[in-house]
Amino acid sequence: MKDLPRSTTAKLINRIESLPTHPTHQSAVQAALQEALSTWQEDETANSLVILGKPVERIAQTLEETLVSCFSQAWEVINPLPQPLLLTEPSTITAQLKQAFEKQLKQEQKTKHQIVLIPDLSWYFLRCVQGWDGITYLRDLVMREQSRFWLIGCNQWTWQYLSYVCQIDAYFEQLQQLPTVSGEEIQAWLTPIIEEIAIDLTEDESTKNEQKSQSYFDRLEDLALGIDAVAARLWLSSLQYLPSDPETDPMEEEILGQIKQTTATPPDFPKLTADDRYLLFSLLLHTQISLPCLALSLGETESIVQSQVQVLLRSGVLWRRRQLLMVNPAYYPRVRWELVHNNFFIEED
Repeated sequence: MKDLPRSTTAKLINRIESLPTHPTHQSAVQAALQEALSTWQEDETANSLVILGKPVERIAQTLEETLVSCFSQAWEVINPLPQPLLLTEPSTITAQLKQAFEKQLKQEQKTKHQIVLIPDLSWYFLRCVQGWDGITYLRDLVMREQSRFWLIGCNQWTWQYLSYVCQIDAYFEQLQQLPTVSGEEIQAWLTPIIEEIAIDLTEDESTKNEQKSQSYFDRLEDLALGIDAVAARLWLSSLQYLPSDPETDPMEEEILGQIKQTTATPPDFPKLTADDRYLLFSLLLHTQISLPCLALSLGETESIVQSQVQVLLRSGVLWRRRQLLMVNPAYYPRVRWELVHNNFFIEED
């Protein structure tokens, strides 16, 4: 068997990213938000709910999809900043936030109550002087605007950091963590893609086929720490291509062969230096970040950080999309292990 053709891999990556966020996560957000809204209608000071997720989870998208599917009929949903801020200078963060939010909030409320969405707090700060002034602004805005309900997403690592530097946890009491997902739930979520590409799991008896499939996804759950984004990447890396003819021209492989699911295994992990670990920790606090902003957060020159980044990009631990750096989800469990075992304080549970 061979690795998947590059064009097939690229298509599958796009297909995975086009999946809706996991139904288990949406259900958890829906239940927590319904309860929080009921509380707020009795006590207007309880006007916010924070949803916490892992650094590689699609927190903002989960909140957006849940609001559209479950709350947009009965509530007016306001999303002043659906995309991450363009972080260039720390001193401009608060001004960008004010411009976006105050323009929306100046409008008179309609007959419906309003839910204001802050998709992900990790989009609005840098680790430097004045770097978290925007977070302080948002915190005070939520406290002041009690006639609206605020749904706030946040990376768990970011929440821990912001609680340390600006005591954000003292202001927001209602928290909900996105749950882990089971092997069965991972399988159900990926089934549309599995059926589309007709993965071959042939066994003589259908019961054995089901058992094989379930044990595969149970193992995937363990390897992925119950994180759907990690599971999807490990599943993709386990797919192998079986040409119908060993002599097939590579350009024709995609049409003529079969895709088989092999044992899921973690990717090979490079040896990290202390500087690598600090860079990865800093990057995961932001989920995704540009090279100049990462250098600013690390207190290093851009050229020094660039050389570190290039090594991690080549190893596969990092990837770059639209000039933003992020950790490859397949490597997240090992990155987390490395940081925990090198005295980085990471609170996730």
